[in-house]
Amino acid sequence: MSKASFQTRTIRRVLSTSGLCAVFMAAATSGAASAQSADEAAAEDADQGNVIIVTARSRAEDIQDVPLAITAFTEEDIERRGLQELDDVARFTPGFSFEDFSGGFAQPVIRGQATSRVTALESNVSTFFDGVYIPRSWAVDVGTASLQRVEIVKGPQSARYGRNAFSGAINYVPRKASIEDGISGEIEGTVGIDERYDASFFLNFSVNEWFALAGSYSRSSYDGSWENSHPFADLDIDGPSTEGNIGGWDNESISVSALVEITPSISIEASYNYFDVQNEARASRYIADSVGGILDPNDVSATDNGLRAITNCGATRFFSFSPLICGEFPEPAETAIVDPRSFATDAQTGIFRAAINAEVTDNLDFSYVFANINGDVNIGTSGEPDPINCGTLVGPAGGFAPLCNFQQTPVGDIDYDTHEARLTFDNGTIRAAVGGFLSDGLDRNRFSSLNIAPITDAGNVAPLIGTPVPNFSRDPGPFNILLANEETETEVISVFGELYWTSSDGRLTVGAEGRYSETEITATDNRRGVTLNETFKEFTPRFTVDYELNPDVLLFGTVARGAKAGGFNVTAGRVEDTVFDPEENWTYELGVKSSLMNGDLTLNASIFYTDWSDIQINAADEDPNDPNNPNVPSITLNLGNAEVYGIELAARYQATDNLSLDATFSHSEGTYGDGVFDSRFSRGAPGLTAPCDNVVCSTDGDISGNEIERAAPTQASVGVQWEGEFGDNNGYYIRTDASWQSDFFADSANLAIIPSRFLLNGSAGVNFDDISVRLWVRNVLDKRYVSNAFAVLLPFGNTYGTFFGERRSAGVTASVEF
Repeated sequence: MSKASFQTRTIRRVLSTSGLCAVFMAAATSGAASAQSADEAAAEDADQGNVIIVTARSRAEDIQDVPLAITAFTEEDIERRGLQELDDVARFTPGFSFEDFSGGFAQPVIRGQATSRVTALESNVSTFFDGVYIPRSWAVDVGTASLQRVEIVKGPQSARYGRNAFSGAINYVPRKASIEDGISGEIEGTVGIDERYDASFFLNFSVNEWFALAGSYSRSSYDGSWENSHPFADLDIDGPSTEGNIGGWDNESISVSALVEITPSISIEASYNYFDVQNEARASRYIADSVGGILDPNDVSATDNGLRAITNCGATRFFSFSPLICGEFPEPAETAIVDPRSFATDAQTGIFRAAINAEVTDNLDFSYVFANINGDVNIGTSGEPDPINCGTLVGPAGGFAPLCNFQQTPVGDIDYDTHEARLTFDNGTIRAAVGGFLSDGLDRNRFSSLNIAPITDAGNVAPLIGTPVPNFSRDPGPFNILLANEETETEVISVFGELYWTSSDGRLTVGAEGRYSETEITATDNRRGVTLNETFKEFTPRFTVDYELNPDVLLFGTVARGAKAGGFNVTAGRVEDTVFDPEENWTYELGVKSSLMNGDLTLNASIFYTDWSDIQINAADEDPNDPNNPNVPSITLNLGNAEVYGIELAARYQATDNLSLDATFSHSEGTYGDGVFDSRFSRGAPGLTAPCDNVVCSTDGDISGNEIERAAPTQASVGVQWEGEFGDNNGYYIRTDASWQSDFFADSANLAIIPSRFLLNGSAGVNFDDISVRLWVRNVLDKRYVSNAFAVLLPFGNTYGTFFGERRSAGVTASVEF
């Protein structure tokens, strides 16, 4: 779908919202009485002290009263800690990490349960914006502009949220219209190093006591923190690209929302949020095996040429070199190299939501929510080990001219409608709810391998497009191989309910939740003219017991089942392998939440154990006519089990009127069970192309007992803040935040290691009545580090993709509230 079509669709959504606003205005001026919503009243109460209100259970609650492991960041947290993206949120959330692979395969990870397939369209964590499910990973990192709060809910949430809340959920809570007196809002601007410029505003307009209309706009541009050593880095290329530094962006977001309280017991709200994301390629380095291995220019060891091969272990491939990496990835050099034609994300996403809330009686509430999420995406990344000269992946072997290879995926669009109705009863002793959910969506995706000539002349640049048909001549002409052209229709029908009982003294609560879902998926492979259909049925319960030891201490225990959707292998050689089933887990958790010393000290802790089954793992697509053939492609099958257990701690302490401290810690142990095999390490002819040697890894791909990859076992953070007042209504603060995470394995064979890292942020600010100015520095020590990595292992060559964290950035932000 073209961007113009998306914009047309966007205009229709905005007009729909405007039409609803007009209806609301008419209702508002008709003389109906109103009262503030419970959520807003709770939020106002929270402003009186160190209370964080969350809505993880579909109602406003003090986070300390919720028997779930939740980390929440308020507007002030987002501002003072300098949280700009999910990677920042992960640094200060125990048990949560975020993998950004410079494109459409971002992967949130909760409690070490990483999605085993980096290219999976859906992750093990569900992400919601204002309660609307975001179905694809390329759209989950929406930034933090105009957010009221970010919540990370840990542990299976399938009973509450449904689809794919396998190990937890992310909730973005945006700023929306609220009924206040007159006009209020905020204007903010940022100027920083490396051409960082931001501008935003939020405006809330209450025409009377019944109605409010709000809107926001945000624009952020940045050149990136990594210098690009490509000789044509400053080339001005039409369309999405990476110009100048690496890792920059040019993003916009727009929102409009309306709220009307028709009567004291009935309210209607509607909102539309639009995101235009233009992200450059991330700083990265791809390592591929070749004759002699890939040499590390940063390591001058004692070899004939003064360099050490990075690929340093495994079976001898082609009788000459080792194809695998054992040990830590090399530290990034001072600069990185990225082909300026590559880019991470060119995406537009729109989210429309309308809701009706009615208080039927004093004890009975009804709500209905309709939502639509739609978007377009185009991603073009390069995995070239030599982005300047190219040829490592395509040519010059066999006499082909060297070409630069780009992977364009996902390229396509999504369009999902959802409906949810809920009836809730609460008389203080019994709380019960029943409801239904319906989702119907279409996802279209293309995957192309584009191969174009290297840039040698600024006046003659081959653009990031391919010829309509493959061109296998030995001339350096571009060619485009279409690897996938698919459509996926998904329909979900769910019924859910909950029942909680609270003792007469209010101290003991026992409850259960459950959701039954039927997910029908129809996948069409347009290249092969093949359509597959399957309905996956799941029941996901949750059982909870919480006990108020005293007014300041809550003990809780939960048992919950999580599920992640299955899918299809359209190319599978055997009929029985065309469908893979959902992943499942049972998680058992004990926790304590305490608010001590008159609320000055908050201590929360959880311990958990997860039994993970039917893991979707890469497997060899066995050739029915030649079962022993090792040179076959990979498919996805349910081939493994694992277990994860761990502990999470979080504390906040208001030491004095001026000094406050906060800290987090988490540690998890995740290992694969017996009889788990990863076919990537078994494919290939022994002694010629097979990667393993039965020394560093098993030739049959056995990974039993290995640690689950791509998740740091240990994380910790500490924050220190000093704030005070001067003059009349003036204040200041100084804050520093430090985070550390342990090293972890990049692959399931536990060979390549992503090193540990320590990062430091700082900020300081002053406010004069409604004007505030703050200075901020991210990555104060300018640490160069590998943030995440993946391995592509093929019989004809291995490639490791390593991605680098952001370098130091700094700026000044000023805002005015009115």
